[in-house]
Amino acid sequence: MGMGSWAGGVIPTLTVRMARASNPRGTAAMWVRDHLDGLFTDEDFADWFPADGRKGLSPAQLALVSVLQFAENLTDRQAADAVRCRLDWKYCLGLELDDPGFDYSVLSEFRDRMADGDRADRLLAVMVARLVDAGLVKQRGRIRTDSTHVLAAVRRLNRAELVAETLRLALDALALHADDWLSGLVTQGWVERYGRPVRYDRLPRGKEAVLEFVLQVGEDGLRLLHALYQDDTPPRLRDLRTVQVLRQVWIQQYWFDDQGRLGWRGPKSTRDRASRRSSTQRNTGKTETDGRPDPTAARVPWASVEIVTPHDPDARYSRKLTAGGNREWIGYRDHQSEACSETGANVIVQVVTRPATEQDIDALDLIHTGLTGQGLQPDEHVVDGGYTTPDSIHHAAQRWGIALLGPVRDDPRAADHPGFSKQDFHIDWQTRTLTCPHGVTSPPWKPTLGDGHARLSVLFPRKACRECADRLACTGNVEGKGRHIFLLPQAQQEIQTRVRHEQTTDEWRRRFALRAGCEATVSETVHAHGLRNCRYRGTAKTHVQHVLTAAGTNITRLSQRPDRQHRPGTPFHRLCKRLAS
Repeated sequence: MGMGSWAGGVIPTLTVRMARASNPRGTAAMWVRDHLDGLFTDEDFADWFPADGRKGLSPAQLALVSVLQFAENLTDRQAADAVRCRLDWKYCLGLELDDPGFDYSVLSEFRDRMADGDRADRLLAVMVARLVDAGLVKQRGRIRTDSTHVLAAVRRLNRAELVAETLRLALDALALHADDWLSGLVTQGWVERYGRPVRYDRLPRGKEAVLEFVLQVGEDGLRLLHALYQDDTPPRLRDLRTVQVLRQVWIQQYWFDDQGRLGWRGPKSTRDRASRRSSTQRNTGKTETDGRPDPTAARVPWASVEIVTPHDPDARYSRKLTAGGNREWIGYRDHQSEACSETGANVIVQVVTRPATEQDIDALDLIHTGLTGQGLQPDEHVVDGGYTTPDSIHHAAQRWGIALLGPVRDDPRAADHPGFSKQDFHIDWQTRTLTCPHGVTSPPWKPTLGDGHARLSVLFPRKACRECADRLACTGNVEGKGRHIFLLPQAQQEIQTRVRHEQTTDEWRRRFALRAGCEATVSETVHAHGLRNCRYRGTAKTHVQHVLTAAGTNITRLSQRPDRQHRPGTPFHRLCKRLAS
């Protein structure tokens, strides 16, 4: 279908009269039309549609409806009804009063187009560019970023439900695409096991019965996979998404012993214990008890790749420690970057959607890449401690020219040992030595690795530390060992020393207080616009939801500013304006 055109360049006179009469103070939709001239144009979406074919609806109109839909947290049916029935939406879209609108399914098709490549990011970038042109956003200023957890639109499965439901979905897909091919594989019992959704209350009772059921499911899945990978099997069947998910889940959940018998891997806690065994055991695959291959050996980074539900294979299980205790969820992380200059409006200018297992600091480069590509590279980027280390502060300054403002981790010895910390030692970068507060100089340090990063290992002489009066306060041990200190490379070490000192000052706390606004932004997008719960499945469509939520939040915020046309501020604000004049 080719790209349609928007006939709403001029608002019909009767629509203007009726909308103004019924909404004299205006609405968010009317504000978009009055101040941003409809926000989007059809040319912004020229590469989304083929040049030939029957013309469809205007993409600019659908994009604007999608933004208004998420601004008011509406379903597709409710948004389509609003286009057909609400005067302020007809005013915004430039429609006649008798315009019938469109079917709600068109919005889903438009989001499918948005999920292709970087189109969702480009849509938000177009919106921010319009706000910059209108003088509402400053290009070079301060930006703050925070993340929040997002729950996938799936129910939580135990491991027995996972394998059985994965096989059931693969069988459903194969029955839809190649029922004749599949009919030759179906055996007795498959209908009972996979004929309907697998739920906990339908599983066998008892540990042994569940294990027998799971091993039977494993054998059924292996039989199906062996048939799929035969030379005479159509390749298109192997490429089905559900078949690929089946293959990955079987690799992650099953194993073969030395005799070639199929086994079920142990629970995740057992795998974690296995991953901490000696390198010899991990390399040989042997245990110390029976010499058989270890079924729980963790050969892959399980949390980052483990599929926890076949209904959304991109969703991941994650857990993080919060002030209220451990938070567990299955889904994603949403990183929101918000402009927060003193003169411009506080609007969300960029959104990054990442797996739940990915830490905040790992998304920092993607955030800076997106901001720089939009021409919104900030002078100062305010973030919390999840994004900042001396390495990330140095990298942001060197690669992007961005000053990263955020706390770095305090010296872990400060709380346990009130004696000397690393900051009390004098570093001589020329001689590559460290001098303690009592004047003892260490031998030259040695390069080493810490958490995969370059570090400098400094070890003071045991004799000098044993004879020191402050030994216990400094080394924290009673065995007479010398003080051992790890330094960062010079640039990072200087950053760590400087920031650790600065973050204890009132001036730094005053500057960093700006980050508190991120909490309000997260709360607004979660409670007013439904960000916490995914409407769709998969990373691409979830990111579309996050982008449209950010765009809708911006519209709501801007339309509610006290100085906006047709909507004066509070009575107290109007009083202040009179006094000022």
